[in-house]
Amino acid sequence: MKKILFVIIIYMTYNSTFGQKNKVEYDKIVPEYILAVWEQNNSENNSEFQVKELKQIKSFFEEFFKKENQILTNEFLKKPSENTLVGHYLHKKLKWNSFNGPHVGIKKLKNKKVIKNELKNLPNEKELLAHYYLSIFSDVLNKQRPMNLASTNIDLEKLNLEDNTEKSILILCAMRHIGSQVGSYSTTKFPKNCFRAKEYEENMPKFNGKPFFKYELLDFKDFEIEVDKRYPKMSFLKRYLPAFEISKKEYLKCVEYLKN
Repeated sequence: MKKILFVIIIYMTYNSTFGQKNKVEYDKIVPEYILAVWEQNNSENNSEFQVKELKQIKSFFEEFFKKENQILTNEFLKKPSENTLVGHYLHKKLKWNSFNGPHVGIKKLKNKKVIKNELKNLPNEKELLAHYYLSIFSDVLNKQRPMNLASTNIDLEKLNLEDNTEKSILILCAMRHIGSQVGSYSTTKFPKNCFRAKEYEENMPKFNGKPFFKYELLDFKDFEIEVDKRYPKMSFLKRYLPAFEISKKEYLKCVEYLKN
């Protein structure tokens, strides 16, 4: 664990983007549409929302909410437009708000107020992208029971990702959800559960044709992300890197054990 914390500190010291503002641009029709969706009065079907600026976010929502979907195809894994990133983020914050109340100590606001507040201080593009991929892989985890993605290869070079940071965002978001189980199997009742860890890993998707444990983070520029609405933003790496590194380390121990 000390080694993992050291890795995080090195990344944060030399590759930090904290405080930098990478402002995103969006069409005003996007928050208007998201509000219409949440008002649940069928106004999202009005003619004013039948525009090209909303085509991608509508397609995403349509696929995302299917019981059995194809959300891991390149169509949805490709880096989306800023309109889609903003639309998804506003939808996510409205969902968070819907669970607010005295039981969590946070006042529940009207939908319009939530959107107004969020638009005043939108996250940078990297954080928006992380929220987008976290939603995708959380959905995959919830709907893939048991995991059955052995034939899926996520080719990071075909997803319009701008740099190594964005590629690693996808990997770490994936590992936070669909990858955490392999780490759990590798550490719980070691070595008895190693066969379960191996079976699970073999059914995980590949990244650039390789299993997750052969992926190395390169030139990652850290940023802050909101993980819990009750607390301030925190380092993306501090939150998501440990699970990835622990899963790699413990799974490789199982691989070595099974060889013998």
